[in-house]
Amino acid sequence: MVTVATELTKALVSERDGDAYTLLCSRERPQELSELDCEAVLAPYRHELALKLRWLPVVETQVGGDAILYPYWPSPPLREKGAPPAAIFVYDLAFRLRPAEVPWQQRVYLGSILRPALRQAAAVLVISEKTRQDLLGCYPLPGLVEKVSVVPLGVSKSVAAGPLPEGLEPGFILAVGTIEPRKNYPRLLAAYRALRARVSAPPLVIAGRPGWAYGDTLEKIKAEPGVRYLGHVDEPTLSALYESAAILAFPSLYEGFGLPLLEAMARGLPAVVGATGALPELAGEYAILVDPEDVDAIASGLEQVLIDKGLRERLGAASLERAKEFTWERAADLTRKALRDIARVRS
Repeated sequence: MVTVATELTKALVSERDGDAYTLLCSRERPQELSELDCEAVLAPYRHELALKLRWLPVVETQVGGDAILYPYWPSPPLREKGAPPAAIFVYDLAFRLRPAEVPWQQRVYLGSILRPALRQAAAVLVISEKTRQDLLGCYPLPGLVEKVSVVPLGVSKSVAAGPLPEGLEPGFILAVGTIEPRKNYPRLLAAYRALRARVSAPPLVIAGRPGWAYGDTLEKIKAEPGVRYLGHVDEPTLSALYESAAILAFPSLYEGFGLPLLEAMARGLPAVVGATGALPELAGEYAILVDPEDVDAIASGLEQVLIDKGLRERLGAASLERAKEFTWERAADLTRKALRDIARVRS
Protein backbone atom coordinates (compact mmCIF):
# COMPACT_ATOMS: atom_id res chain seq x y z
CA MET A 1 0.00 0.00 0.00
CA VAL A 2 2.94 2.34 0.59
CA THR A 3 4.14 1.61 -2.94
CA VAL A 4 0.71 2.39 -4.39
CA ALA A 5 0.30 5.60 -2.39
CA THR A 6 3.70 6.97 -3.41
CA GLU A 7 3.81 5.81 -7.03
CA LEU A 8 0.24 6.89 -7.73
CA THR A 9 0.83 10.29 -6.12
CA LYS A 10 3.93 10.85 -8.22
CA ALA A 11 2.08 9.95 -11.41
CA LEU A 12 -0.94 12.13 -10.55
CA VAL A 13 1.11 15.20 -9.71
CA SER A 14 3.59 14.78 -12.56
CA GLU A 15 0.78 14.64 -15.13
CA ARG A 16 -1.59 16.98 -13.33
CA ASP A 17 -3.33 18.16 -16.50
CA GLY A 18 -4.52 21.42 -14.94
CA ASP A 19 -5.36 19.99 -11.50
CA ALA A 20 -3.76 21.12 -8.26
CA TYR A 21 -2.87 18.66 -5.50
CA THR A 22 -2.30 18.98 -1.75
CA LEU A 23 -0.74 16.12 0.20
CA LEU A 24 -1.99 15.23 3.67
CA CYS A 25 0.95 13.56 5.39
CA SER A 26 1.59 11.87 8.72
CA ARG A 27 4.18 13.96 10.59
CA GLU A 28 6.57 14.42 7.66
CA ARG A 29 6.53 14.48 3.89
CA PRO A 30 7.66 11.08 2.55
CA GLN A 31 11.16 11.12 1.11
CA GLU A 32 9.86 9.61 -2.14
CA LEU A 33 7.57 12.63 -2.59
CA SER A 34 9.99 15.32 -1.45
CA GLU A 35 10.60 16.70 -4.94
CA LEU A 36 6.95 16.85 -6.06
CA ASP A 37 5.68 20.28 -7.00
CA CYS A 38 2.75 20.43 -4.59
CA GLU A 39 1.90 21.64 -1.13
CA ALA A 40 1.97 19.27 1.84
CA VAL A 41 0.04 19.60 5.10
CA LEU A 42 1.67 17.72 7.97
CA ALA A 43 -0.26 16.05 10.75
CA PRO A 44 0.73 16.40 14.41
CA TYR A 45 0.04 12.68 14.81
CA ARG A 46 1.51 9.50 13.40
CA HIS A 47 -0.83 6.83 14.75
CA GLU A 48 -3.56 5.80 12.32
CA LEU A 49 -6.39 6.07 14.86
CA ALA A 50 -5.41 9.60 15.89
CA LEU A 51 -5.20 10.63 12.25
CA LYS A 52 -8.60 9.17 11.40
CA LEU A 53 -10.48 10.24 14.50
CA ARG A 54 -8.94 13.62 15.34
CA TRP A 55 -6.98 15.20 12.50
CA LEU A 56 -8.39 14.18 9.12
CA PRO A 57 -12.07 14.97 9.85
CA VAL A 58 -11.02 18.54 10.59
CA VAL A 59 -8.29 19.15 8.03
CA GLU A 60 -10.16 17.68 5.06
CA THR A 61 -12.74 20.48 5.41
CA GLN A 62 -10.03 23.15 5.57
CA VAL A 63 -7.78 22.42 2.58
CA GLY A 64 -10.31 23.65 0.01
CA GLY A 65 -10.31 20.52 -2.12
CA ASP A 66 -12.98 19.59 -4.65
CA ALA A 67 -12.33 15.88 -4.04
CA ILE A 68 -10.10 13.85 -1.73
CA LEU A 69 -8.33 10.57 -2.39
CA TYR A 70 -7.54 8.00 0.29
CA PRO A 71 -4.99 5.67 -1.36
CA TYR A 72 -3.84 3.95 1.83
CA TRP A 73 -6.50 3.19 4.44
CA PRO A 74 -10.22 4.04 4.01
CA SER A 75 -11.56 7.48 4.89
CA PRO A 76 -12.41 8.48 8.48
CA PRO A 77 -15.54 6.75 9.80
CA LEU A 78 -16.97 10.12 10.86
CA ARG A 79 -16.68 12.99 8.38
CA GLU A 80 -17.79 16.55 9.00
CA LYS A 81 -20.38 18.39 6.97
CA GLY A 82 -18.66 20.19 4.11
CA ALA A 83 -15.96 17.54 3.63
CA PRO A 84 -15.13 17.05 -0.07
CA PRO A 85 -16.36 13.91 -1.88
CA ALA A 86 -14.00 11.04 -1.15
CA ALA A 87 -12.55 8.28 -3.32
CA ILE A 88 -11.15 5.35 -1.35
CA PHE A 89 -8.98 2.42 -2.37
CA VAL A 90 -9.75 -1.16 -1.36
CA TYR A 91 -6.90 -3.61 -1.94
CA ASP A 92 -8.31 -6.97 -0.94
CA LEU A 93 -10.85 -8.61 1.34
CA ALA A 94 -8.47 -11.00 3.07
CA PHE A 95 -9.62 -9.85 6.50
CA ARG A 96 -13.10 -11.11 5.62
CA LEU A 97 -12.33 -14.05 3.34
CA ARG A 98 -9.22 -15.46 5.08
CA PRO A 99 -9.38 -14.02 8.60
CA ALA A 100 -7.07 -16.63 10.12
CA GLU A 101 -4.24 -15.29 7.95
CA VAL A 102 -4.69 -11.62 8.92
CA PRO A 103 -3.56 -9.95 12.19
CA TRP A 104 -6.44 -9.48 14.61
CA GLN A 105 -5.73 -5.74 14.80
CA GLN A 106 -6.30 -5.42 11.06
CA ARG A 107 -9.48 -7.49 11.25
CA VAL A 108 -10.87 -5.28 14.00
CA TYR A 109 -9.79 -2.03 12.35
CA LEU A 110 -11.01 -2.74 8.83
CA GLY A 111 -14.08 -4.49 10.17
CA SER A 112 -14.97 -1.26 11.98
CA ILE A 113 -14.17 1.40 9.40
CA LEU A 114 -14.66 -0.14 5.97
CA ARG A 115 -18.45 -0.35 5.96
CA PRO A 116 -19.02 3.33 6.93
CA ALA A 117 -16.27 4.34 4.51
CA LEU A 118 -18.02 2.49 1.68
CA ARG A 119 -21.33 4.13 2.54
CA GLN A 120 -19.81 7.61 2.62
CA ALA A 121 -17.48 7.28 -0.37
CA ALA A 122 -18.41 8.90 -3.63
CA ALA A 123 -16.06 6.49 -5.49
CA VAL A 124 -14.48 3.18 -4.53
CA LEU A 125 -11.35 2.14 -6.42
CA VAL A 126 -10.24 -1.49 -6.41
CA ILE A 127 -7.03 -2.90 -7.83
CA SER A 128 -8.42 -5.93 -9.64
CA GLU A 129 -11.65 -7.42 -10.92
CA LYS A 130 -11.29 -10.13 -8.29
CA THR A 131 -11.21 -7.51 -5.53
CA ARG A 132 -14.30 -5.88 -7.03
CA GLN A 133 -16.16 -9.20 -6.94
CA ASP A 134 -15.00 -9.93 -3.39
CA LEU A 135 -15.98 -6.46 -2.21
CA LEU A 136 -19.48 -6.62 -3.68
CA GLY A 137 -19.92 -10.13 -2.29
CA CYS A 138 -18.89 -9.12 1.23
CA TYR A 139 -20.69 -5.75 1.22
CA PRO A 140 -23.96 -5.86 -0.77
CA LEU A 141 -24.70 -2.21 0.06
CA PRO A 142 -27.25 -0.15 -1.89
CA GLY A 143 -25.56 1.84 -4.65
CA LEU A 144 -22.11 0.32 -4.15
CA VAL A 145 -21.98 -1.33 -7.58
CA GLU A 146 -22.21 2.06 -9.28
CA LYS A 147 -19.41 3.50 -7.12
CA VAL A 148 -16.82 0.79 -7.78
CA SER A 149 -14.27 0.94 -10.59
CA VAL A 150 -11.10 -1.06 -11.22
CA VAL A 151 -7.73 0.70 -11.23
CA PRO A 152 -5.00 -1.87 -12.01
CA LEU A 153 -1.63 -1.09 -10.47
CA GLY A 154 1.55 -0.28 -12.33
CA VAL A 155 5.08 -1.53 -12.26
CA SER A 156 7.66 0.84 -10.82
CA LYS A 157 10.69 1.89 -12.81
CA SER A 158 13.48 -0.59 -12.32
CA VAL A 159 16.28 0.42 -10.02
CA ALA A 160 19.68 -0.48 -11.43
CA ALA A 161 20.69 -3.92 -10.25
CA GLY A 162 23.36 -4.13 -7.62
CA PRO A 163 25.52 -7.17 -6.91
CA LEU A 164 23.94 -10.43 -5.91
CA PRO A 165 24.33 -11.39 -2.25
CA GLU A 166 27.67 -13.05 -1.60
CA GLY A 167 27.82 -16.69 -2.63
CA LEU A 168 24.70 -16.58 -4.78
CA GLU A 169 24.94 -17.54 -8.46
CA PRO A 170 22.35 -16.87 -11.21
CA GLY A 171 19.71 -19.51 -11.94
CA PHE A 172 18.05 -19.88 -8.52
CA ILE A 173 14.35 -20.12 -7.65
CA LEU A 174 13.17 -16.82 -6.16
CA ALA A 175 10.34 -16.16 -3.69
CA VAL A 176 9.50 -12.58 -2.72
CA GLY A 177 7.09 -11.62 0.04
CA THR A 178 6.61 -10.98 3.73
CA ILE A 179 6.85 -14.02 5.97
CA GLU A 180 3.18 -14.37 6.88
CA PRO A 181 0.50 -17.06 6.46
CA ARG A 182 -1.00 -15.90 3.16
CA LYS A 183 2.33 -16.26 1.35
CA ASN A 184 2.17 -20.03 1.88
CA TYR A 185 5.84 -20.59 2.72
CA PRO A 186 5.36 -23.92 4.57
CA ARG A 187 3.89 -25.53 1.46
CA LEU A 188 6.55 -23.92 -0.74
CA LEU A 189 9.25 -25.43 1.49
CA ALA A 190 7.60 -28.85 1.27
CA ALA A 191 7.30 -28.51 -2.51
CA TYR A 192 10.95 -27.51 -2.80
CA ARG A 193 11.93 -30.54 -0.69
CA ALA A 194 9.92 -32.77 -3.05
CA LEU A 195 11.51 -31.06 -6.06
CA ARG A 196 15.02 -31.74 -4.78
CA ALA A 197 14.12 -35.41 -4.41
CA ARG A 198 13.16 -35.54 -8.11
CA VAL A 199 15.75 -33.36 -9.87
CA SER A 200 18.95 -31.46 -9.25
CA ALA A 201 17.26 -28.24 -8.18
CA PRO A 202 18.96 -24.85 -7.78
CA PRO A 203 18.76 -23.00 -4.46
CA LEU A 204 15.49 -21.48 -3.31
CA VAL A 205 16.13 -17.85 -2.36
CA ILE A 206 13.56 -16.07 -0.18
CA ALA A 207 13.49 -12.29 0.14
CA GLY A 208 11.01 -10.80 2.59
CA ARG A 209 10.86 -9.28 6.04
CA PRO A 210 9.26 -11.16 8.95
CA GLY A 211 5.59 -10.28 9.10
CA TRP A 212 2.97 -11.69 11.45
CA ALA A 213 1.56 -14.98 12.69
CA TYR A 214 4.35 -16.95 11.05
CA GLY A 215 4.91 -19.26 14.02
CA ASP A 216 7.93 -21.45 13.37
CA THR A 217 7.97 -20.77 9.61
CA LEU A 218 11.04 -18.54 9.81
CA GLU A 219 13.00 -21.20 11.68
CA LYS A 220 11.91 -23.81 9.12
CA ILE A 221 13.01 -21.55 6.26
CA LYS A 222 16.45 -21.08 7.79
CA ALA A 223 16.82 -24.79 8.51
CA GLU A 224 15.66 -26.16 5.13
CA PRO A 225 18.55 -27.57 3.03
CA GLY A 226 19.08 -25.66 -0.20
CA VAL A 227 17.17 -22.57 0.98
CA ARG A 228 18.80 -19.14 1.36
CA TYR A 229 16.86 -16.61 3.42
CA LEU A 230 17.84 -12.99 2.79
CA GLY A 231 15.24 -11.15 4.85
CA HIS A 232 14.38 -7.67 3.65
CA VAL A 233 16.54 -6.49 0.74
CA ASP A 234 17.08 -3.04 -0.76
CA GLU A 235 15.87 -2.12 -4.23
CA PRO A 236 19.21 -2.67 -6.08
CA THR A 237 19.49 -6.13 -4.54
CA LEU A 238 15.87 -6.94 -5.39
CA SER A 239 16.48 -5.91 -9.00
CA ALA A 240 19.53 -8.17 -9.12
CA LEU A 241 17.48 -11.06 -7.73
CA TYR A 242 14.72 -10.64 -10.31
CA GLU A 243 17.22 -10.37 -13.15
CA SER A 244 19.29 -13.38 -12.07
CA ALA A 245 16.59 -15.85 -11.02
CA ALA A 246 15.38 -18.73 -13.20
CA ILE A 247 11.82 -18.78 -11.80
CA LEU A 248 9.62 -16.79 -9.46
CA ALA A 249 7.79 -19.07 -7.00
CA PHE A 250 4.68 -17.23 -5.80
CA PRO A 251 2.11 -19.82 -4.65
CA SER A 252 0.23 -17.30 -2.53
CA LEU A 253 -3.10 -18.33 -1.02
CA TYR A 254 -4.77 -15.00 -1.79
CA GLU A 255 -3.73 -11.68 -3.37
CA GLY A 256 -5.73 -8.61 -4.24
CA PHE A 257 -3.30 -7.98 -7.10
CA GLY A 258 0.22 -9.40 -6.77
CA LEU A 259 2.94 -6.77 -7.22
CA PRO A 260 5.87 -9.23 -6.90
CA LEU A 261 4.43 -11.15 -9.85
CA LEU A 262 4.14 -7.98 -11.93
CA GLU A 263 7.68 -6.93 -10.99
CA ALA A 264 8.95 -10.33 -12.11
CA MET A 265 6.96 -10.23 -15.35
CA ALA A 266 8.39 -6.79 -16.14
CA ARG A 267 11.84 -8.40 -16.15
CA GLY A 268 10.81 -11.40 -18.22
CA LEU A 269 11.04 -13.80 -15.30
CA PRO A 270 8.76 -16.88 -15.69
CA ALA A 271 6.60 -17.63 -12.68
CA VAL A 272 4.75 -20.42 -10.91
CA VAL A 273 1.84 -18.84 -9.06
CA GLY A 274 -1.20 -19.79 -7.02
CA ALA A 275 -4.41 -20.11 -9.02
CA THR A 276 -6.36 -18.11 -6.46
CA GLY A 277 -7.30 -14.50 -5.75
CA ALA A 278 -6.27 -12.00 -8.40
CA LEU A 279 -3.13 -13.84 -9.52
CA PRO A 280 -4.80 -15.67 -12.44
CA GLU A 281 -6.24 -12.32 -13.58
CA LEU A 282 -2.77 -10.77 -13.67
CA ALA A 283 -0.84 -13.79 -14.89
CA GLY A 284 -3.34 -15.06 -17.46
CA GLU A 285 -1.60 -17.53 -19.72
CA TYR A 286 1.77 -15.97 -19.01
CA ALA A 287 2.61 -18.07 -15.93
CA ILE A 288 2.15 -21.60 -14.64
CA LEU A 289 -0.92 -21.66 -12.36
CA VAL A 290 -1.03 -24.25 -9.58
CA ASP A 291 -3.28 -25.15 -6.68
CA PRO A 292 -1.49 -23.37 -3.80
CA GLU A 293 -2.80 -25.87 -1.26
CA ASP A 294 -1.37 -28.85 -3.19
CA VAL A 295 2.31 -29.37 -2.43
CA ASP A 296 2.79 -31.79 -5.33
CA ALA A 297 1.18 -29.32 -7.76
CA ILE A 298 3.62 -26.60 -6.67
CA ALA A 299 6.59 -28.97 -7.01
CA SER A 300 5.41 -30.15 -10.44
CA GLY A 301 4.98 -26.58 -11.66
CA LEU A 302 8.50 -25.67 -10.58
CA GLU A 303 9.91 -28.83 -12.16
CA GLN A 304 8.07 -28.17 -15.41
CA VAL A 305 9.59 -24.72 -15.79
CA LEU A 306 13.04 -25.77 -14.60
CA ILE A 307 13.51 -28.65 -17.02
CA ASP A 308 11.92 -27.01 -20.09
CA LYS A 309 14.14 -24.20 -21.35
CA GLY A 310 11.80 -23.46 -24.24
CA LEU A 311 8.89 -23.02 -21.85
CA ARG A 312 10.93 -20.68 -19.68
CA GLU A 313 11.82 -18.56 -22.68
CA ARG A 314 8.22 -18.44 -23.98
CA LEU A 315 6.80 -17.54 -20.60
CA GLY A 316 9.47 -14.92 -20.04
CA ALA A 317 8.91 -13.22 -23.40
CA ALA A 318 5.12 -13.30 -23.06
CA SER A 319 5.12 -11.99 -19.50
CA LEU A 320 7.44 -9.15 -20.51
CA GLU A 321 4.87 -7.99 -23.06
CA ARG A 322 2.00 -8.47 -20.62
CA ALA A 323 3.69 -6.29 -18.01
CA LYS A 324 3.82 -3.35 -20.43
CA GLU A 325 0.06 -3.00 -20.03
CA PHE A 326 0.46 -2.04 -16.37
CA THR A 327 1.78 1.47 -15.77
CA TRP A 328 1.37 4.02 -13.01
CA GLU A 329 0.45 6.56 -15.67
CA ARG A 330 -2.55 4.43 -16.62
CA ALA A 331 -3.47 4.00 -12.95
CA ALA A 332 -3.22 7.77 -12.49
CA ASP A 333 -5.43 8.44 -15.53
CA LEU A 334 -8.15 6.14 -14.15
CA THR A 335 -7.85 7.66 -10.69
CA ARG A 336 -7.93 11.21 -12.04
CA LYS A 337 -11.09 10.41 -13.99
CA ALA A 338 -12.75 9.06 -10.84
CA LEU A 339 -11.77 12.16 -8.86
CA ARG A 340 -13.05 14.52 -11.55
CA ASP A 341 -16.30 12.58 -11.78
CA ILE A 342 -17.00 13.09 -8.08
CA ALA A 343 -15.49 16.56 -7.66
CA ARG A 344 -17.90 19.22 -6.46
CA VAL A 345 -18.22 22.35 -8.53
CA ARG A 346 -17.15 25.51 -6.77
CA SER A 347 -18.62 28.93 -7.57
